[in-house]
Amino acid sequence: MFLRLIAAALLALLGPTAALAQWHVAESRNFIIYSRSAPAEIEKLGARLEAYDRLMRMATGTGDEKEPVKVRIFEVAHLGEVRDAADDDGGVAGFYSSNILGPYLVTPRTTSGASRDFTPDLVLQHEYAHHFMRQYFPAVYPRWYTEGFAELIGSSKMMDDGRIGYGMPAEHRGNDILSYWVPLQELLTREKITYLDTYGQGWAVTHFLTFDKQRAGQLRQYLLALTSGKSMAQAATAFGDLSTLNQQARRYVGSGAFEYKPVRVAIARPAIRKIRAATRGEADLMPELAAFRDDDLSFIRKIGYRERERRFRERTLQSIRAKAARHPSDPFAQYFLAEAENAAGHRVQAEAAADRALAVDPNHVRAMARKSILLSHRASAATGPQRLAFSAQARRLAARANRLDVEDPLPLLAYFESFRLAGQEPPPIAVDGLRQAVATYPLEMSLRQLLIDFHAAKGQYEAAIGLLQAIANEPHDSPRRDAARAQLAKLQAVRAAQGNKAARS
Repeated sequence: MFLRLIAAALLALLGPTAALAQWHVAESRNFIIYSRSAPAEIEKLGARLEAYDRLMRMATGTGDEKEPVKVRIFEVAHLGEVRDAADDDGGVAGFYSSNILGPYLVTPRTTSGASRDFTPDLVLQHEYAHHFMRQYFPAVYPRWYTEGFAELIGSSKMMDDGRIGYGMPAEHRGNDILSYWVPLQELLTREKITYLDTYGQGWAVTHFLTFDKQRAGQLRQYLLALTSGKSMAQAATAFGDLSTLNQQARRYVGSGAFEYKPVRVAIARPAIRKIRAATRGEADLMPELAAFRDDDLSFIRKIGYRERERRFRERTLQSIRAKAARHPSDPFAQYFLAEAENAAGHRVQAEAAADRALAVDPNHVRAMARKSILLSHRASAATGPQRLAFSAQARRLAARANRLDVEDPLPLLAYFESFRLAGQEPPPIAVDGLRQAVATYPLEMSLRQLLIDFHAAKGQYEAAIGLLQAIANEPHDSPRRDAARAQLAKLQAVRAAQGNKAARS
């Protein structure tokens, strides 16, 4: 499910745009940018993104020795295009999500109609902060801190001398935070508070706890306790007397004197390492790429919501089919169609699209990996020699795809599935590959769930429970979180029963 930046003031949807410029695909160290801006503007965008990535690494002590998982940035024209991608007719100004193609965020080039302080830069920085937290620090966070951290980064501004003002006030949040203040005795100890201004107070409390030297260490202890499995009430003991903390926080916010740090960040120039015009197929399919979702619909238990989501995905699929048909020799268009058909459960159509992609580009890593997984599904439905033949073919394809790109998680998934779906025991190397895939795409829940179920079936409850924690303790209410909590409770009960049995023997 995606994380959204909601702005109640953003009410007016913009009308259709005039003729649009060419889509470009640009790459920097940490990002792949899809934009219709001029190359010079894309360089500015890339430099800003890299500067904020560097800021967050400096603030969190995160190194950059390893090649990063590049985040796809869809810079769309305006708020209407953001909401089309989100299937939202309310106040979504940008969102961050992940699918089998990797992590991505959708952000507007203009926020016309919003307040002066609510800028495209703020949206972009806020959403990237969500990615940074989830990618590099996949832990347990209360929702107020998830949004508060994103607002802290989002509100930081580039200064005239090139430094970033880390912690500048979130002026777009207004002056009424104290009017709707939730006492910290509740905020820090209760999981769900219906009347909380998650963004406004979340930012204010995060700012106070980050910049107060004594309280900053206590915040780290609080978050570590949550991640270790402590309840919110237990974790909150890190702050001492919560009534005193609440009084200090209110005084801090009421003073209006928010400390910030001008930080100089050094990035490689030019920030954009390569740029090209999008192929015709890519350009045509850009709205569908920004709207593509492949998480499991069965986790959505509310029938009305699930049906609306199903209809949205069906419309998106129909559009992908029509556009891919216009680009039969574009390997990306055919591969993307394969993923969309697969997500809808249409394996025959998915395999045909993967075959078309491979006919044009025999070394297309992802088409090869998707074809491998589809062959493994064929193996699962076959018996005897035919099953062995399908699984062997799937394994060869997965291994070849992995040799072509050892970092891509899809061939690693394909290799694991070539054993599992054929009813064979995955060897340690296949399990290690799946672990690497989960580490690469920590928000791709289908990969994580596969590894959870593997460990649970093996009786490796500690490993399964550890992987479940990130879903079960997700701050945003979701059907997948409910299912994860139910599975977590079951596994914890089995683990406890085994411990009691061992103690008695």
